[in-house]
Amino acid sequence: MNFIGDIYLKNHRIFIYLFIAISLSSCDKKIDIREINNALLTKNEKLRLEGKETELITLNNEIIRQSKEGGYSRGEALGYINLANTYGMMGKYKTSHEYLKSAEKIVTRLNDNFLYAKLYHEYGQVNYVTGLVNTALSYNAKAIHYGKKLDEKGWLLGNMYEQRADFISSTYKDSALIYHHRGFSLDPSALNASLIGNYHLQQTKNLDSATFYNNRALSLLKDTEYGTVRQGIIYYFYADLLSEKKEFEKALDFYKKAADILVKTKRINKLPDLYRQIAFVYESLNNKKMEANYTSKAEELDQKLKASGNEAIDLSLSEIIEQKNKDNINLIFISIGVLVLIVGAILLLIIRNRKYKKEDKNSRKSSTATFPSKERISKEDFTELLDLAKSNDLNFIKRFEEINPSLFQNILKINPQLTKSELALCAMIWIGFSSKDIADFTFIQHRSVQTKKGRLRKKLNISSETDLYSFFTSL
Repeated sequence: MNFIGDIYLKNHRIFIYLFIAISLSSCDKKIDIREINNALLTKNEKLRLEGKETELITLNNEIIRQSKEGGYSRGEALGYINLANTYGMMGKYKTSHEYLKSAEKIVTRLNDNFLYAKLYHEYGQVNYVTGLVNTALSYNAKAIHYGKKLDEKGWLLGNMYEQRADFISSTYKDSALIYHHRGFSLDPSALNASLIGNYHLQQTKNLDSATFYNNRALSLLKDTEYGTVRQGIIYYFYADLLSEKKEFEKALDFYKKAADILVKTKRINKLPDLYRQIAFVYESLNNKKMEANYTSKAEELDQKLKASGNEAIDLSLSEIIEQKNKDNINLIFISIGVLVLIVGAILLLIIRNRKYKKEDKNSRKSSTATFPSKERISKEDFTELLDLAKSNDLNFIKRFEEINPSLFQNILKINPQLTKSELALCAMIWIGFSSKDIADFTFIQHRSVQTKKGRLRKKLNISSETDLYSFFTSL
């Protein structure tokens, strides 16, 4: 009995020693998650704005190492995303893209809206700067989707809206302004005010609005933002405004201050356009030597960024092709089932269509309300309106009023003084024509259409934040 007891005690001691050893080993690898999160977010952002790329890379590599040892996958993923952003601002887009792929492998295993939002936000940026705009917009939409799910939306979602405004500013100008204001409402910072000012300068050509928002940006600039990339961008946009006003000497001063900051903060991707602007100012001041100097600098950096961008494009396109190949394989297995569903759906639609035709005929006879919404206008009537508008036919407004009288009735309740020309513009916006379409169909300049839209907003008391198409289709 004593022999058995001795064996039991020895085994029990061994078990205790093993437990203590494992516990001590675990303690050695135990990490402070709060400290890691602070480093990944607060410390990283401070270094990022100051352009301290070496410190950024060192910090995030160390955090990734600690996170791996401590089994903290979230910290590892966010470290990769931070590195992707760092290499992106250095113009090393291929490296940036590779770090995003490393992050994505981890993020897809975690149910974390913040990580998804950050990941897709960075994917959007790297695709946009390399020229893949549609891919960038797709990633930006995903980022906004996850950003809206966050408890604290603030600066991150605001930044996503500003990013989208930047992506669509050259094609969907009215919508871009709406996204700029959404970004500013979530994060009323100096930078976001500056972005709105620059939008008015470049797109609406409204110098009063551009001046207002650029001056507001300067007043909102915090002491902690001096010497950071934000101050550099704000000075850059303010210099653009001064150049437009032909205050070239003052513009040159702000351009050079902006350039010094952006060089110091390693924002290489913003420098080529800035150098071109400085060259333009020197041209206006008739200084050919300095004009040639800055033009040469811009071209040199452009070539460097282009080389890096092409590598990143190859990676993005390869992923798209790979994904399509996977989709094609899946499609083979899905097609048979879909074919069966299609046959059933066709039969169901035929039956339902007959039923709706009868109901629609009865409702037209009995209804005393105003004309229904856009979605229920017949295909034939809608096609007729399109053709009349495209040919600039004088009967367009008359026929539109017959087909959809409620729109004009509701508009005239707001302002009964609108002219036929203004009502026709309302109708074209309601149909969905862009400013370019309207200019083409009515044989006027695109700028004139923008001016007419501006007057329409004033007469109908529509704020600049409200999309005209959304406003008219809601009436």
